[in-house]
Amino acid sequence: MASHINDWIEANEQIFVTSHLDADGLSAAGIIGSALNRRNTPFQLRIARQLDEVYLSEISGKGFNHYIFCDLGSGQLTQIKEVLGDAESIILDHHPPGSLRVPSNIRQVNPHECGFDATYEISGAGVAYLVSRHLGGSNEDLAALAVVGALGDVQDRGKQHDFVGLNKEIIVEDAIAAGVIDRSIDLRIFGRETRPIHIALQYTSDPYIPGISNDADGALNFLADLDIDLREGDEWRTIASLSKDEKRKLNSSLVTHMLKQNIPPREAQSLIGVVFTLLQEERGSYLRDARMFSTLLNSTGRSNQGSIGVAVSMGDRGALLRKAENILKEYREQLALGLQWLTADPAAIKKLRLIQTFHAEGRVPDTIVGSIAGMALNARIIDWTKPIIAFVYSREGHVKVSGRTTREIVEAGADLGEAMSQAAEEIGSGAVGGGHNIAAGATIPRGQEERFLGIIERILQKQMGRMKEVTSDSEESANEETIK
Repeated sequence: MASHINDWIEANEQIFVTSHLDADGLSAAGIIGSALNRRNTPFQLRIARQLDEVYLSEISGKGFNHYIFCDLGSGQLTQIKEVLGDAESIILDHHPPGSLRVPSNIRQVNPHECGFDATYEISGAGVAYLVSRHLGGSNEDLAALAVVGALGDVQDRGKQHDFVGLNKEIIVEDAIAAGVIDRSIDLRIFGRETRPIHIALQYTSDPYIPGISNDADGALNFLADLDIDLREGDEWRTIASLSKDEKRKLNSSLVTHMLKQNIPPREAQSLIGVVFTLLQEERGSYLRDARMFSTLLNSTGRSNQGSIGVAVSMGDRGALLRKAENILKEYREQLALGLQWLTADPAAIKKLRLIQTFHAEGRVPDTIVGSIAGMALNARIIDWTKPIIAFVYSREGHVKVSGRTTREIVEAGADLGEAMSQAAEEIGSGAVGGGHNIAAGATIPRGQEERFLGIIERILQKQMGRMKEVTSDSEESANEETIK
């Protein structure tokens, strides 16, 4: 596939790049944009919420004949062919492809077609990276962005939140060899590089720590009982600044606290796991920890300012990075307000036989309802044994649907992406849906929410035969790796 892009480069063709607005899509855009820049290739880039006929019609009138689609496109072959006609298009995607035969003027790289599980083994940014390795020059340093993108799609599903498949075997290895990533075992706490310890604990939601997460006083009270200095001179210390002994003490105390709160042992022990440090980023930077880098990118996209995220992923470390940091703060505040609403109004959650649902109506932006649903599920604010289907009114007058579930439910047979796609097709009237087995979305007409839920329930029942009861994780005596 890279050979075709190289042909475009050699012919000095202008290229139009479209990528998805989430962290994976923005990382993919950063990879392809950086690779094209290094070849002095003219291109335009745009971030899209979804690839539909309206968007494709907009870009078709810009005079381009060469298109690259990152982290989307495999499910929209019909629309691409109908709207862009004979223009040459390359799709770099990891979402399940449709059944349509790929037209001769459209080429795609999709790991599903090569026998890989692209829900966990490689992301859209990973696909973009594997292609970029063959676009001339030395692009192995871009593997760091592929790591950021994979984390954005929550592909750290191996032991101790490590990667599996192509992410681990090729992308992480390339990044380590290029000297841009360090893989280590450490405390997996959001903001470990940037936030004071008590603030980092307060904002931890994966895993959720009862009495500490979303509780500033609870976090401080917990730390007051530990013999750990929270300040060094006039400066607050961070998780990253702790010694190995201090980290072990903190982890041990947190695990004990969580077990007393009836958190399953496996989940309590998941505080320790694989972390990825971007070695070329400054210590204390939002970009030093790959998971936080991913969250920062996601916040720009979900705030409809994805171009800022792309600029950061392509190397801007000035004013646009500072703007992205401010966007992240505002984004986290929006998520917190959404979670507070669900916590304060349990009646907002409607439980059906196989699923649960809530309708945010106009309370939150349609770009973040899926994040709120996922966080509520992980934090056990809602029933973690059932998939959550969340609705919100979109700016276009439709209803945005976001579905989230757990790995245990997926292993029992559920596939939300397939369910969303089939349900949208049955709804008709322009409804579209799809995604991964663990996280998916749809857009449907207003007034069709109840019908949509009924269809999802029917499809899930067929997928799973009989819903298996999800029980707590089996106890594990210790992690395979510890802080060393």
